Amino acid sequence: MEDIIKTYPSGIRMLVRPMPSFKSVATSVHLSVGSRNEEASEHGLSHVVEHMLFRGTKTRTAEEIAAHLSNLGVEYNAYTSDVATCYHTKGLITNLDDCCDIMSDMYFNLQFKDEDFKKEIEVIVQEIVMHEDMPRSVLSDLVSDTFFVGTDYGHPIAGTIKSVRSFKPADVHNYMKKHYTAPNTIVSFAGDITVQQAEVMMKKYFLNNFKDKAKPNINAISSDAISPAQAFGKKRKKITQHNVAVLFPVVNIKHPDKYVLTYINEILSTGMSSRLFTSVRDKLGLVYTISGGVRLVDIGGYYYIWFSCTPKNTDKVLATIAAEVAKIKADGVTAEEMQKVRNLKRADRMFELEDVERTNQRNVTQLSTLGEIEPAEEYLKKLEHVTASDVHKATNRYLNLATSTVCIVGPACKPIKFL
Repeated sequence: MEDIIKTYPSGIRMLVRPMPSFKSVATSVHLSVGSRNEEASEHGLSHVVEHMLFRGTKTRTAEEIAAHLSNLGVEYNAYTSDVATCYHTKGLITNLDDCCDIMSDMYFNLQFKDEDFKKEIEVIVQEIVMHEDMPRSVLSDLVSDTFFVGTDYGHPIAGTIKSVRSFKPADVHNYMKKHYTAPNTIVSFAGDITVQQAEVMMKKYFLNNFKDKAKPNINAISSDAISPAQAFGKKRKKITQHNVAVLFPVVNIKHPDKYVLTYINEILSTGMSSRLFTSVRDKLGLVYTISGGVRLVDIGGYYYIWFSCTPKNTDKVLATIAAEVAKIKADGVTAEEMQKVRNLKRADRMFELEDVERTNQRNVTQLSTLGEIEPAEEYLKKLEHVTASDVHKATNRYLNLATSTVCIVGPACKPIKFL
């Protein structure tokens, strides 16, 4: 089915993907504001605002919000990222009015007591502490701090215990007044819903709350990407294993090489048939798991390889990564590997179209970050056009150990040999 995007005079946008064969509807109120929008004194405030929207409105308590949605069988949650804050539900079409009513109420009629604010701040502190006990979560923050140092992406999304405890209730209201605006807002639907039904929800619960005329905020993306200097990030933790990420600077989210990077990631580091899983785990037995991924934002991005192992194995794993990188740069990839990636990504995209939440999430994220949605067949066609020669050239363009960044969390984190 076709994605329908409608922009209203205030700048708020409606996004609808009718999926008539499904019995559920995923709904999102998506704000194009996240940790990258925070001032230095506001680190963690986007995430605090997300939490506080569940603490009550002028007519509902936090308990009433939770009970109403749960009693209907609705799934609901929210998240904050570096680029967005999103409140989302999944329920039957008969529950759509309730979902939109409550999310609209949370958005436009936030009200909470000072004592509830203090309690929620301590809940967030517990969340930060919980993540500090998760090595991979700590590594993720270290990667952002190291690779994106000096940029809007170079700090933890949740902030720090000190920054979070410094906030006052007025900070929440002032932040919302500044950023929770029509041009920053997309209300998105996917599943058992028609465009007409979505329009009724927009008119009933959202449009009348915005009076000014404006255009949607669409982030301008430069053709250039940052090229950070080689760096070594480390954080010592009293744990048994090293958690390690090797980062290679690549391109930004709009660069056409993102399709080529999909092949590099899948062939080298994704899944049990990848080259690194085969060499590092199956042949050498040095790790339980090793994987990779690509993170692209407006100012640039990186391809990463991640693994965890006991410290005595770290240098061996890194040496094996270096050898596999050298091999793919010298010899390229096979026709069989290219076809495997095409099959995997086609299946993954088709599986996604069988899930209203994943479909809704991909659509609203693309519209927010790129200003448009890339249809599944168009994406797959662009992947099909990538050749083995393109991948080989890209490995030599991007997989340069001399410009890589390495981050390690764990005991006795010493600089590694190829830095």
